[in-house]
Amino acid sequence: MNPIARRTLLKQAFLGVASVSLGSRALSACLEVAGNTQLPLPAGPLWGIGKLKGVDELGLALAEGCEARLLAVAGDRVDTPGADSARSEYQWHTYPDGGAVFSRPDGGWVYTSNSEVPIVPLGGCGAIGFNPQGEVDSAYSILSGTTQNCAGGATPWQTWISCEESRSGQCFECDPFASRQGVAKPALGIFAHEAFALDEKRGTAYLTEDTRDGRFYRWVASPEDRLPNGRLRLEQGRLQVMNIAGYADDCYPESDALLRGQLPVSWVDVSAPELRQDKQRKKLRRSGSSVPGTTFAGGEGLWVYSLPETLGKQLRPVGGKLPDSLIFWTTKYDNRVWSLDVANQVVELVFDNAQIDSALASVDNLTVSPWGDILVAEDPHSSDIARLVVLNPNKGAKTLLEIHHPGSEICGPAFSPDGRRLYFSSQRYRKGGATFEVTLPAGLLPVQA
Repeated sequence: MNPIARRTLLKQAFLGVASVSLGSRALSACLEVAGNTQLPLPAGPLWGIGKLKGVDELGLALAEGCEARLLAVAGDRVDTPGADSARSEYQWHTYPDGGAVFSRPDGGWVYTSNSEVPIVPLGGCGAIGFNPQGEVDSAYSILSGTTQNCAGGATPWQTWISCEESRSGQCFECDPFASRQGVAKPALGIFAHEAFALDEKRGTAYLTEDTRDGRFYRWVASPEDRLPNGRLRLEQGRLQVMNIAGYADDCYPESDALLRGQLPVSWVDVSAPELRQDKQRKKLRRSGSSVPGTTFAGGEGLWVYSLPETLGKQLRPVGGKLPDSLIFWTTKYDNRVWSLDVANQVVELVFDNAQIDSALASVDNLTVSPWGDILVAEDPHSSDIARLVVLNPNKGAKTLLEIHHPGSEICGPAFSPDGRRLYFSSQRYRKGGATFEVTLPAGLLPVQA
């Protein structure tokens, strides 16, 4: 199918379902306000990546200068050439999904990877450890007994938040450095969690919801939630949803063009944060009550990018505050990438499919490199090919790699601490999934992150 036609059909399908489930207000009563000036974000060094090479023996098409290795295959014990034993006892999990990288004190690092198995208690999260030379030296479980663990996010205190995507899903805080059990954090809400990001300076977490009438959430820690060392317990706080000016309270912002400029946002407390949020929204609609929050069509990947001070000064709006943190996230049913300037509380689209010739199908996981490159993974459902692209905000996208694994998707992109290696999974490679490492071209990247 022509990619433009596919994009149109996906959006029409979403709007058709939304018109039934959300009511006419969600599609017709918005004020349709246009945004102001765009945030002039520069492209990162990966925008200079070369053309794709041919498909290799792993079914990968990589950009020039990149090399790949297979790290783990679902159901097989993980090879650990950097350890005393050549193979770990841990069998790599099925349907690997969202992930992140954590630095170890010895100069090595750990890559965490969720398991999106939709059956209780077969979900959870695994980890692969690397020594300072980049050799795999360990593999183990850091969470078990959960279901449909999709994405998540790292905290500044070196823990991994694994998110359940079921409609009664929770978040679990996990220690990536040892084989232990994660701890549930129900204060972060009960809904189809996708991803998590934390703005440490403000004690605020951000969360996406993967439903057609999803919301974009933030959780604001209470003063008593913060420990003396600055770490948050993630147990006491307020759960809120975003309202975009002109698209508040159950409105879906349909026009891409009107969103390609900054619009102010506000936040409102959710109704009954201890209960399932999809049920609460239905209850409010049936009663004729206002339903808080702008509608986001299938929230997916999420990342907080702490701006270098020099870049923040370049991006500072006239009369505005100095930007210090940007929150990026994706919505899959309309194939959008959003950005929130936290300091100035304005939001805008930094990517939609009008910016690319070969339209993306169902944008998904998202990560940001140490140099500010925004990478977005594609979940094209039944296609033979899925892409991982590099964005040039407000200007377009370029393909970094493709997987030629029929029916699969790219999940869990994350960079090593020095930014030289990129990790990701092909969720249904050989049916159960596999995880890969890509070494990036040395001459393309700065000397230090």
